[in-house]
Amino acid sequence: MGRLEKLTLYSLILLLIWGNMVSGLGHGLACPDWPLCFGQFFPDINFPIFMEHGHRVMGLIVSILFFFLAKDRIKKYIGRQKLLPIITSLLLIIQIVLGGLVVIFQLETNLTTFHFGNAIMIFILIYTMCKYPNAEKLSSARFFSIKASKYIIFFVIIYFQLVLGAYVRHSNAGLACPDFPTCLGFWLPPYLSKTVFLHLLHRFTGFLIFFYIITILIITYKQNLIDQFKRIRNLTLLVIFQITLGVYVVISKLAFSMTAVHLFVALLIVMIALDAIFDENNSIQ
Repeated sequence: MGRLEKLTLYSLILLLIWGNMVSGLGHGLACPDWPLCFGQFFPDINFPIFMEHGHRVMGLIVSILFFFLAKDRIKKYIGRQKLLPIITSLLLIIQIVLGGLVVIFQLETNLTTFHFGNAIMIFILIYTMCKYPNAEKLSSARFFSIKASKYIIFFVIIYFQLVLGAYVRHSNAGLACPDFPTCLGFWLPPYLSKTVFLHLLHRFTGFLIFFYIITILIITYKQNLIDQFKRIRNLTLLVIFQITLGVYVVISKLAFSMTAVHLFVALLIVMIALDAIFDENNSIQ
């Protein structure tokens, strides 16, 4: 990747983690108005305002970097390939509007979840644009194929888990089960409230991801697919680490620093899963 690609991608990762920390600290409404903060672009600073307003400023920086990236890709891509930067631009505009609505409607759960899900889609598309800088390289990138189906399924489950995790957090279900491995002292609580159900679903999906990636690991090992095995081994280690972090997040009562690391590891998993899909499809040609 070139300098522009690295700056855009790393800034976006920082923005996502920063937003996660703002939410974890409960500072999402430190600036009660939008797009300014208390009617100013440079408001009086305390820590909550620094976090929330800093997140907005970081979003502006990412938007500027993306503008130059998209401009370059529209010039270098051909035909339908140009839809990639165009669609990403539209999603970014939606994201900016959503950011305002999240503040106006005071962190409404569905809006904040959609805001996060859209951010992950933008991350996926920008990562693809950074990985494939010109028309020739992008033409080799295919997402859908039978051969890559096992990775596509894994990728879809990961995306679902990410969005579900955001919904769990914003619906205050993160500590609906404050113990582990049981929930409220039961393996299956006799009464499933909405928050307990959401929390347990997030746990269940995490273990589903674990067993799924272990299955792929065994298959690639038995088929002696050395390169794939190494990648899946790395994914497996990350998934195990992610589950461990998830357990600690619960035990630590949602320590905001751990939730930020939790998201960072999830983004690493997304990138490796995307690479697996693209590389598997490239091997078809």
